[in-house]
Amino acid sequence: MDISFNDLKFIQQIGQTLNLEERIKLKLAILKIQEHYTFDEVLFWGRVEGVEKDYYIAIGIQYKGQYEFPLKKFYWSSNNYHFAELPKYNEEYALRAENLREPFTGQHEHIVFKTEEEINFEDSLEIPAQLPAKHFSELERLSFVVQQIEFQCASIPVGSYRLTPTHELIRKTFKGVKAELKNYQHFRAPIRKDKQDLIARDEALYKEDFLDSLVEDSPNQQWSLQTDSTQRNITLRNLIWPGYVTYNNDYTFGYAYFGDGIKNSDFEFLL
Repeated sequence: MDISFNDLKFIQQIGQTLNLEERIKLKLAILKIQEHYTFDEVLFWGRVEGVEKDYYIAIGIQYKGQYEFPLKKFYWSSNNYHFAELPKYNEEYALRAENLREPFTGQHEHIVFKTEEEINFEDSLEIPAQLPAKHFSELERLSFVVQQIEFQCASIPVGSYRLTPTHELIRKTFKGVKAELKNYQHFRAPIRKDKQDLIARDEALYKEDFLDSLVEDSPNQQWSLQTDSTQRNITLRNLIWPGYVTYNNDYTFGYAYFGDGIKNSDFEFLL
């Protein structure tokens, strides 16, 4: 689903790849995640570029026992290749972080936003009912950006998954699709009511397009389809989050992100 190291040839089409040292160390690091957790699969998700260091992201996916949609958990590593789970982020600052233009530094403890109000409890007779939010770190920004990219961009070809009678998502034998936007759907729990109703009525058991279609995204010009001369190797790129790519041919598919973690917030004004 997400990128396997054998599929890096697709990522090279956007001018990105992993060198031999990165591949070897990331494979070993991802194996350690698999040893400590019971995910059905643990995959390399992508790389977020920083000024001093880059961040590597892995994703653990649990299909079994998950109703309607699998559980996803994200893990991060710097250049030491020791993965840790991405933390929850402070929602008070998260939306401000989405449109930041400053590059990631690569220092996960770097403070992005400082608490606006500092309280010295030694000089205060009472503790306020609501404490000021703590500082917003670069690691929280990373967590927010990764999950925003996953929610807004993560996409799969129609026909690559099906829903079982117990409402678990499972992979099908993939046979490829034509290079048309209607043949791709979001890899997330549906948020559109018609798709939710389809699942609730159990009609999704007999359909391949039971997830939210990319055709309905606004603006739909954010998606750019590319094919090679054979018309069988396809990449689907997102222009709001440059660096995201879905790829597939007649037997494999996946997606990944290789970018600076900065959203193209001006995209709609450029149309």
